[in-house]
Amino acid sequence: MINIAFIGNPNVGKSALINQISNASLKIGNWAGVTVERKEVFFKVGNQDVKLVDLPGIYSLTANTPEERVSRDYLLEEQIDVIINVIDSTALEKNLYLTAILKEIGKPMLIALNFMDDFQKLGYSLNKELFEKQIGIDAVFTSGKTGEGVDKLMEKAVGLAKLHKEQTHITYSLTFDNMLENEINSIKEKLLSNSEYSEIIKKYPIDWVAIKTLEEDFSFLALIKTKYNVDLRNISEKEKLDIKNRYDLEPSDAIARARYGTIRGIANSTLKKGKTNKFEFTDKLDKILLNKFFGALSFAVIIYIMFIIIFDGAAPFIDWVDGFFSNFIIKYVGHLIDGVPAWLNSFILDGILGSLGGVLTFVPLMMFIYLFMSLLEESGYMARVAFIMNKAMTKVGLSGKAFIPMLIGFGCTVPAIYSTRTLEDEKTRRLTAAIATFMSCGARLPVYSMICAAFFGKDAAIVVVSIYFIGVVMALLGALFLKRFKYFKGDNTELLIELPPYRLPSFKVIWSTMVTKTMMYVRKATTVILGILLIIWVFTYFPANGDVNNSYLAKGAKIVQPVFKPTGFADRWEPVASLVPSVIAKETVVAFFGQVLLNSSEADTKENIEYNFFGDLKDQIKGLGVAGIDSVKTLGNILKFKSGTFEIQDEEALDEAAGGDIIKAVRSLWGDDSIGRIRAYSFMLYVLLVVPCAVALAALKQEFGWKMLIFEVITLSIVPYIASTLFFNIARLFI
Repeated sequence: MINIAFIGNPNVGKSALINQISNASLKIGNWAGVTVERKEVFFKVGNQDVKLVDLPGIYSLTANTPEERVSRDYLLEEQIDVIINVIDSTALEKNLYLTAILKEIGKPMLIALNFMDDFQKLGYSLNKELFEKQIGIDAVFTSGKTGEGVDKLMEKAVGLAKLHKEQTHITYSLTFDNMLENEINSIKEKLLSNSEYSEIIKKYPIDWVAIKTLEEDFSFLALIKTKYNVDLRNISEKEKLDIKNRYDLEPSDAIARARYGTIRGIANSTLKKGKTNKFEFTDKLDKILLNKFFGALSFAVIIYIMFIIIFDGAAPFIDWVDGFFSNFIIKYVGHLIDGVPAWLNSFILDGILGSLGGVLTFVPLMMFIYLFMSLLEESGYMARVAFIMNKAMTKVGLSGKAFIPMLIGFGCTVPAIYSTRTLEDEKTRRLTAAIATFMSCGARLPVYSMICAAFFGKDAAIVVVSIYFIGVVMALLGALFLKRFKYFKGDNTELLIELPPYRLPSFKVIWSTMVTKTMMYVRKATTVILGILLIIWVFTYFPANGDVNNSYLAKGAKIVQPVFKPTGFADRWEPVASLVPSVIAKETVVAFFGQVLLNSSEADTKENIEYNFFGDLKDQIKGLGVAGIDSVKTLGNILKFKSGTFEIQDEEALDEAAGGDIIKAVRSLWGDDSIGRIRAYSFMLYVLLVVPCAVALAALKQEFGWKMLIFEVITLSIVPYIASTLFFNIARLFI
């Protein structure tokens, strides 16, 4: 198998090129030890198997960021047959700096001159033969939109790999001025003349080693010291001093300036630009979208439309998936296993299939969120979001891009956590994910609706708004507090960001990104989630064979009830017990109250079930079509300034979810208590701040590891207890 490394600056269209490779299978994961996304593509060129690794978008190989470290380690330590450097052909000079550094690694290399369609529209022309001669590397024009040039690029890559199959290092010289060349050659002679360095230059290209010692690349020098117990710091003392005296610059700056000088010379002698300004359309649009007034207004409109389409548009499909499992899959599996022991029946239907259905109901939401994240990224607007929001967000230790995950958190915590991948700084990602859990997700709203309908009547709307407001305040206070700690303190004091030109996103790229990331969520999250949900099933089913009132969960809640007494809502065991199944999903609190508060005849009445497999299958297919139509209809909510995400459920819907007159039953908890409303509000406050659902916990584990997960579980067990206790004991003083 031939291994190809795909590398380039950010926003050069690598994803679009990958999607144009026919019959390719994409595998997405994380690089070891970091949350930087790793993409591998497997395909054939003729009869030759090829693995292409898409490295993160970077500008250099200095190892200052996780992306740079990942790329450099892979290029230096792994067996690579060919490097394909993807560059934006409309920004040749800027992109070639990375090319100059890659040449020093000494691997067989090709250049993909991408965005050839834009290149031609702008009236640019390139003397390709002269360009290849001067840069010393073959180049192929490509288009991620049309796929033009992609097959030729891959064929050349395979041919190049076979040509240099036996060679360890390839010499690609980029001409510096004579002074620098002499100093580099001087260090190379020292490396060759001393056997102490033989293993080093056998592993790494001698040009790379010589330049890194001159640049005083501490990361590389530390690697050599650790790996070979050789200190290279002093080998270039004379040469560094000579360069400083000659140029009055640090050697690293002198080498960087020399690279830029060579690149500028190549670009000027080979590239002829047209009269059309590449940024003409972008500049005109930015005058509106980055304007102090109109920019903020446009941003608010775009985010509002995005929010409505994501959460209201996904809702009909979520309901369909839920119904497909409960009314079709579970119904017929239950029919097939009829007669098995009751515990096994419940284990299969409630424990496994019920839990799986709960996980898969998130799939439509994840698809919608990845759709919009891809649209924002590919169009170039995501960088503008960071620019617009940066000033406000840096005050609490966040970057401008962190606004998007926080906003998404109002709809669902799960995509909010995954959307932190748009943030470059790892510590900022952690901080953003940590505070996103304070934003009140849509799944909590049925709980607020139930409690408000039972205790607050006409004041329900203002009560719910106050809960949402407290969530935002807690998030901001949490950010201000956590940014003091090294684990969360990101570097967001200054914003240095490239604003790429606006481009029409490729449907193929958007679709591929949406599908592959959603499938990655399903594969990786399911195992953790199912484990958690099955444990909860055991505690709710045994030892009373499904009688929740006498289950281990109920007994445990009664034991810990005194611990929760200071919160106010724990004068009854039922609210305490409901916090455990809330880990499945927050809205299950409504169903749980239905199970334990309604009498058995009201809650457990069974209907005569009719079985008509093909008829039910037809209804499910029809239901999917109806969900699609209903999803499109939700676009009308944009003009109505209405969102189902924030719509308080009526009593009929709550009763249906609980299986009886749930409002009356919940009111019986504290209806006769003079401070019942305070107890009820304390409970809602606890639900707002408590540990999120199992799917969100799995997302935290997947994105940030066990340390972050444990931190969140501990924090979100302590914070709601303190908040509810303080609220209850202060509020009761005024009654």
